[in-house]
Amino acid sequence: MRIIPEGCGAWLRAGGVGGWLLAMAAALPQVAGAQVARPPMPIAFKAPPFRATGAPVGAAPVVSGHVDKPTAKTISLSYAPDWRGHLTKTVEAKLSPTGDFRLPLPGFTTAGEARLSYQKEAADLYLTPGDNLHLAFDAAKFDQTLAFTGRGANANTYLAQTAHQAAHDDEARQTPDTQAARLSAADLRQLADAYRQRRLAILQAYAATHPLPAAFVRQQQQAIGYEWASSLLSYYSRQPEARRREGYATVPVGYYDFLPEMQLYTQDSALVRASFQSLLMTYGFTQLNGPDGNLPTGPTAGRRLYQLATDALGDGRVRDVAVGQYLLSKVEYEHADIRPLLADFRAHNHDSTIARTLRQALRAHAALMSGQPAPNFTLQDASGKSVSLSDFKGRVVYLDFWATWCAPCLAEMPASLALRQKFAGRDVVFLYVSLDSKTADWQAYVAAKHTPTPNAVQLHDAAAFNGLAAKAFGVKSIPSYWLIGRDGRLVLSSPPHPSARPASDEALEKALQP
Repeated sequence: MRIIPEGCGAWLRAGGVGGWLLAMAAALPQVAGAQVARPPMPIAFKAPPFRATGAPVGAAPVVSGHVDKPTAKTISLSYAPDWRGHLTKTVEAKLSPTGDFRLPLPGFTTAGEARLSYQKEAADLYLTPGDNLHLAFDAAKFDQTLAFTGRGANANTYLAQTAHQAAHDDEARQTPDTQAARLSAADLRQLADAYRQRRLAILQAYAATHPLPAAFVRQQQQAIGYEWASSLLSYYSRQPEARRREGYATVPVGYYDFLPEMQLYTQDSALVRASFQSLLMTYGFTQLNGPDGNLPTGPTAGRRLYQLATDALGDGRVRDVAVGQYLLSKVEYEHADIRPLLADFRAHNHDSTIARTLRQALRAHAALMSGQPAPNFTLQDASGKSVSLSDFKGRVVYLDFWATWCAPCLAEMPASLALRQKFAGRDVVFLYVSLDSKTADWQAYVAAKHTPTPNAVQLHDAAAFNGLAAKAFGVKSIPSYWLIGRDGRLVLSSPPHPSARPASDEALEKALQP
């Protein structure tokens, strides 16, 4: 699991709360085995009065609103997803002296998703042509105060409330994903089924008292199903290494039969929705990877990859997007060398836009593929001494980008220590680069929890993802691991994690060979 800044995951953060849905969720049966903590009641916030303008159906939607106690001068709205769901158009408006704004969306001709952004806050919206949606919030209390009026208010209030409920469920560890690491596959399926039914009941109850577009209700029902499927697909990837070794994470025969039963190959129209794109991304990284969790290798790797994808997703656009997403993410986030798979990609892919995007990514990331010189950087260690990557030429370097706020990073630290101890006295350096923006957080962790060994070096870059080291290595998510050979060239851009033993041991042994 990786932490990705600025969002990259199945749960998209959408601001907003409301007492109705939280009360309804509390009244419904809770997921079995979950410990429930009641959320605090939202802060009351009265939106400024608003009168709808009566825009004609079919006209471009307009989102207007008011920001109370503004902390920034502009607000923006993004829409028009591309083939992998990235929003390609953004309109921006300046706030008036009283905090008001107006955002027309030219070219928005079909009902769909949009994303409102204000500083670091964001909310996912559902808009239809002709909507004249008004929203208001307190800049200091975005989630608690976001409120909607006007045409489209009911759908967007539902989205805001369910996002708040999802965040609460996640924090209270009520979701299938937060409990998967300790469950059997059968128990997870039972939990996921119950959680899905609970969410569908909430949607049904809300729709009974708040008129919603029929298309919106269908899409939300599908989104709940997509997130259910994502939880089931990611079961094994969420299992600790110890449970895998001891056989507690075995996936029974027929576990993945739900996937072809969903007939995803018939759902091309859902490709513009974030929940479906997230499911396809989860599918790729849980079903298309090789046994070691990395890009599949071997002379038949491409053929096997496409056979798997075709069996589950058919041979149409949904499969092309899923495979394209998978390969593109491998290049952009892991800098993997996908060139051995390109012949099969060209033979099966039907979409020239996907092919063009992949070619552009390959050109941009060519310098970070295996065999290329590792980019040099210089940072300071805990004593203030400047240390460069090139200082370790002649030794194998296991490079680890991490941060104290990154739970998956910290979960790898005990295994990283064990790896250091095993390779003590050999020509291997474990180089840790902290991307904490606060130097004090890094220093406190190193002083209290880092076990020093002669083959470990701790460095820090307060510029985090915008720092020279992270930019040089194209780091967009953490933990990010790199294996560098004695000659200063990249051996692996995404080596096995420290906990992935014996694969991590074998990778280091191979790099040490003359």
